[in-house]
Amino acid sequence: MKPFLFILFLGLSLPAVGAQNAKRPKQPAAVTKMAAKPAVAPKPALPTITTLSPRGLHIGMEQVFTIMGKDLTGATILTSHADIKPMIDAAASTATKVVFKLQTPAKLGRGSHDVWVKTASGESTKLKVYADDLSPQTRTAADFKGGPVKVAKLPASLWGTLTETGQHDAYLFTAKAGEELVFDLAISEVGSAAKAPTLEIMDGSGAVLVVNRGLDSGSDPLLAWKAPSDGDFTVLVSNTTMDGSANHLYRLTLGVLPYVTAFSPLTAKLGEPTTVKLIGHHLSGKDTIIVTPTKEGMMPLALGSRDSRYRSRPSLRVSTQPQVNEIEENDDVTNAQVVSAPVQVNGSMGFLARASGKDEPRLERLGYGKADADHFAFDAKKGQTWIIETLAAQAGSPADTKLEVLHPDGKPVARLLMQAVRDSYNNFRSVDANNADIRLQNWEEMELNEYVWFNGDIMKIIRMPRGPDGGCFFYINDGKRRAYFDTSATSHSLDEPCYVVEPYPLGSTIAANGLPIFTLNYQNDDSGDRKIDRDSRLTFTAPADGRFVVKVTDTRGWGGERFVYSLAIREPKPDFSVKLAGMNPTVMPGASVGFSFRAERTDNFDDPIQIDITGLPPGYFASSPLIIEAGHDLISGSLHAMHDAKADADWSKLKITAKGKALTHDAGTFGKVILGAKPKFIIVLEPDAGGKPVMRDLAEEMKPLELTLAPGQSVKAWLRAVRLNDKGIINLDVHGLPHGVIIDDIGLNGVQIREGETERPIFFRAANWVKDQDKFCHGAISSARNEHDSAGLQTSFPILMKIRKAAGVAAR
Repeated sequence: MKPFLFILFLGLSLPAVGAQNAKRPKQPAAVTKMAAKPAVAPKPALPTITTLSPRGLHIGMEQVFTIMGKDLTGATILTSHADIKPMIDAAASTATKVVFKLQTPAKLGRGSHDVWVKTASGESTKLKVYADDLSPQTRTAADFKGGPVKVAKLPASLWGTLTETGQHDAYLFTAKAGEELVFDLAISEVGSAAKAPTLEIMDGSGAVLVVNRGLDSGSDPLLAWKAPSDGDFTVLVSNTTMDGSANHLYRLTLGVLPYVTAFSPLTAKLGEPTTVKLIGHHLSGKDTIIVTPTKEGMMPLALGSRDSRYRSRPSLRVSTQPQVNEIEENDDVTNAQVVSAPVQVNGSMGFLARASGKDEPRLERLGYGKADADHFAFDAKKGQTWIIETLAAQAGSPADTKLEVLHPDGKPVARLLMQAVRDSYNNFRSVDANNADIRLQNWEEMELNEYVWFNGDIMKIIRMPRGPDGGCFFYINDGKRRAYFDTSATSHSLDEPCYVVEPYPLGSTIAANGLPIFTLNYQNDDSGDRKIDRDSRLTFTAPADGRFVVKVTDTRGWGGERFVYSLAIREPKPDFSVKLAGMNPTVMPGASVGFSFRAERTDNFDDPIQIDITGLPPGYFASSPLIIEAGHDLISGSLHAMHDAKADADWSKLKITAKGKALTHDAGTFGKVILGAKPKFIIVLEPDAGGKPVMRDLAEEMKPLELTLAPGQSVKAWLRAVRLNDKGIINLDVHGLPHGVIIDDIGLNGVQIREGETERPIFFRAANWVKDQDKFCHGAISSARNEHDSAGLQTSFPILMKIRKAAGVAAR
């Protein structure tokens, strides 16, 4: 019947439609064509640049450069330095190539500068050129097919690319007997993809005279080499891993060049003249600088000669602390140099004895030897606390310091006892000192916030395994695993034993349980908070009135004239700062976007930090107050735009403050907030109501809903997706939860709203030790960051989670 009716309707309607059309005057063909909907012109593509050659820029000269890419028609050249003037050769340029000249003034200093292109559709990414007062010579792999390339004159700046597998670029040069030449191979400095560069020097017979794979561990190679005789020698540039590509770029600078490899002292006192000695090669008459610091902080040094080269510019750390210099013969605890704390000691770990060719031939070739041990004695009162720390690696020194606090008789000062209460082992894979995800046997017997002893490395559990393919996750700082009680994070092998431990004061009576009791001494290799590179830091509390000795060594036993350091013994100044991630957010109407605050804690400030956000314009809501819990460094929030939020809202009254005990700091603003386009979906986090989500109308999301959870129990909630223009899988998490509250039983795939579905239940579970509190949390798109950092992610409107102890239940 339905098809018949439809046909009947068409039959009745068509004559009427035809009659109406017949009454209209017929439009000319041209007019009809203009009335049609115009085709949307494709948006012009942004210019793309892939290569820039050459990469070396000769200071004071004019050079021709070529940029290769696509969509470069009509491109102009931009540079990051106002004195670098580009001139395009329009006749030689095409849609895939721009040829241009760069003119640089003689006053331009050595360093890198950005070059990029701009067209009517926008700007490209940026590539770098590297300015030098040596004329750059560029070679390709083909140039070495016939043998070594002759370097006509020294000094020279040689540019090449290890494009082929196993490629070795050989340069032939002439040297005189006893002449010291500096070879500086820049790899990471020029953004190269090569990861294992090698420099070799060979004599005329092909015998290898010297090899270098880095000035220091993890750095680009640098050699200062004296020719054993007059003649021709060959320097080879290669990659130890033998790989190559168009991005395996290098620059080799060689010749009699003034080069700064270290300086001393590393610190200076505010307002006092300081004589700085430069350490390196060919610095005769230019190796001393006298400066008078005028403000605290880092002070870059103006070197005595514009010709002097360096890997990183030497910078003094300026403080108000008294400065003293190390007095040698303090290699033994009985000869400890007496200092008065607070103090900053400038010292070095020189040679106690040269390395013998038999014992350490590699160190001998590098010019290293067996380092001395430096001892400094100071007096302290019982209960007095001091921060003891070194400055070395942060200032470019190769020293890897280790600190120990000793009694005057040389015995270590004990700190506390650690009783093992459960044993375990690493049961999946070896982990390095940075890895925070470790699979432990019998993890089911462990709790959050328990300490785990791994051969003196004490770590703390922040999250239990979230599924069958996860491990215990330990506290981190800046992505690296944190070590507690001033221990140092180290690597741990597969099946290495470990213990859950509990700290006890010295002298405590501890019941035997069949597991070991460890004595923890005051010592540190790498700072436990991982904030000062390889340098050392510990917090020392004097157990009694008396004299104590700080021992400073290189953890490998190395030394040399470059192994300089500064030792500080100072009073702690607990403080904090917070930094916002998610500045200048784009928030979609009716939806939310995440932001986060990261706390930087100094000198053992470990208290909760409250962040208040006030002065939001009408139509917007932000999670506030936010709490960074004690011992933690991250909290995430959610910024929501109501469905009627205004794009031109006034954000001038917004204020963000951070408070911790008696300290209050301004935490900035959100920057420029942009109201974006409508979202494809809106995430909703809601409590359960009778087995279903609350289902509040989105327009009513102006005040957070509440959810109450008791310690040791679970509560049901819902994650919903209001789909506007999307049907795919949505992977979610919940951020901002109180520590000790998790989404229970998430399975292998995590929290998902499956394709075509709009909701799923979740269950929050609180550990039985979680204290009563109110805390904002929110749903967020799941992130590979693997932590509860919402910055830049689409989120839900926040919900207020209330932790309340159940009536009549005792909490632990």
